[in-house]
Amino acid sequence: MRITEIITEAFNQPYPMKWEKSEYGDYDALAKLSDGTYLSIMFNHEGDDLWQVEFYRNNSQEVTGEGDAQRVFATVLTAIQQFIQKQHPWRIIFSASKDVQSGQNSQSRAKLYTSLVARYARAW
Repeated sequence: MRITEIITEAFNQPYPMKWEKSEYGDYDALAKLSDGTYLSIMFNHEGDDLWQVEFYRNNSQEVTGEGDAQRVFATVLTAIQQFIQKQHPWRIIFSASKDVQSGQNSQSRAKLYTSLVARYARAW
């Protein structure tokens, strides 16, 4: 198996999501994870056609160490793709919590998210 096949396979099993729209025009995608916790992916309208994406696992943006990271991120990527297809935003921004445990690189998660989203953004 080639590395591209492994990467593709790692991100092709997102969790099922339920979408909700708030009274303020924001959108949330909610998924129940295999461990019984929840993943919340929020698309917050920041004015004009700018949207901010945030996601929380079990109400936290911190590294949880609870496993299943590829499937969780596959769900986030799928939610972003579905949001783009339905809402056609002009610009989406996102941020990553830099709170990490001792010995972890606070920049590594943000760099990972940036490179993965950039890779998929070309296709979207």
